[in-house]
Amino acid sequence: MDFHDRQGKATHYINGNGVLYTWAGKAVGKLNGENLYTNSGKQIGRISNGWLRDNSGNAVAFTKGASGGPIPPIPQIPAIKGVPSIPPFPAIPAIPRIPAIPSLGWSQYSIDDLLR
Repeated sequence: MDFHDRQGKATHYINGNGVLYTWAGKAVGKLNGENLYTNSGKQIGRISNGWLRDNSGNAVAFTKGASGGPIPPIPQIPAIKGVPSIPPFPAIPAIPRIPAIPSLGWSQYSIDDLLR
């Protein structure tokens, strides 16, 4: 699952094991159901209908075929992905928040902002 930001640039991806990587290959988070967590277990958003949304329900990034959000830009041709690092041992995830109502607007945050 490759994620593109609001400019259409490929920035992060999730592999088959639910690990969130930067495009350069650094393991930075983990998907648990629809909820996305940092390596330290903090919930940073959720993924639904191809959209990564922040905890307020605003769109942060999208995948190919995303629906039900703002009009996505045309994705740029991505660079070659870096070699994936070995992910750290996952922390116990926080209790998921009650999902916010999805908005049709873009978040002011990027995935990297959410991971800080």
